Amino acid sequence: MPLSVLVERDFFNCYIKIGDVLLISEGRSGVDNVYTLHNGVLRLELDKNSFERAGLDGKPIRSGGRKHVKERYAVEINLRLPSMLHGKKGFERIVWAFKNVLTTSVTWLFCDLTQSPTYSEEDAPIKKHYPQILQCTPEVNILGSITVPPLFLSGLETGTGLEFLHETCDEIQEWLGLVFLNSPRVHANDTIDPYLSRYAPPNQDECRPVDLVRISWEGLLPSAWITQLFAFTLRKFTFGLSKTDGWFALTSLALGREAVESKDGYTVLYQPLNKEPTGVQQSETSAAGERPQHQFICWEYAGGSSYD
Repeated sequence: MPLSVLVERDFFNCYIKIGDVLLISEGRSGVDNVYTLHNGVLRLELDKNSFERAGLDGKPIRSGGRKHVKERYAVEINLRLPSMLHGKKGFERIVWAFKNVLTTSVTWLFCDLTQSPTYSEEDAPIKKHYPQILQCTPEVNILGSITVPPLFLSGLETGTGLEFLHETCDEIQEWLGLVFLNSPRVHANDTIDPYLSRYAPPNQDECRPVDLVRISWEGLLPSAWITQLFAFTLRKFTFGLSKTDGWFALTSLALGREAVESKDGYTVLYQPLNKEPTGVQQSETSAAGERPQHQFICWEYAGGSSYD
């Protein structure tokens, strides 16, 4: 559907003024004209020609120092402002631009963030555009015996510890990526010739085989849902497991809507309580009846790099 649909009365009032939807258009950021709608703010990333013809207020997008890159512009419009009403001069200017300049019909990802989504009702404004409803169902993969490096990191508060943390997170991030891909290189029974692959898990001498399970969802998932998943998993580990070496990693990947320094996702690692296998040592806090304190490490993927 084209951009003009967003400012049609039924769609505009139901999903933007009253409701709360997340919209992401198809296209490659930095190359195509792409659009997003979040919290009522419509963001348009346009090439120079489209930007000048549309006549909307915007600002240049940083190119990141790349050579021979055509200028691009970002336009942000808060459609929930009181002035955004049909008949108002500023709003009609936006409607004109959508109907006369930005007329290309594109495919959208549409997510209704309200407590009671209405997109399945017969009179829903989105129905006339024949939406394809995609179910986000979990995919469970039993990975088997995986070579797991030590994930218990201590003494991270010092300057030396923070430097060590950054290096370690890069290694753990690489290892988790291979686990997610179910690469043979991280399986405990891997016998690849070192001449063909030089990869080795972090601290290989301290690694041990552990049976792992990967559960994944693919789709347009709001941050509130991811937070609920994290809280549910955390409760299971905090109150449902007695093992002190239990751990999990939650990774969320973004669609990459910015070509320069984009935030591509993050990982949260729930650390085990100690670096010894279960049963080898019991923490003093557990013996004293106190709840043991776990540590978390979070790093963010930004423009192909990770930041702790």
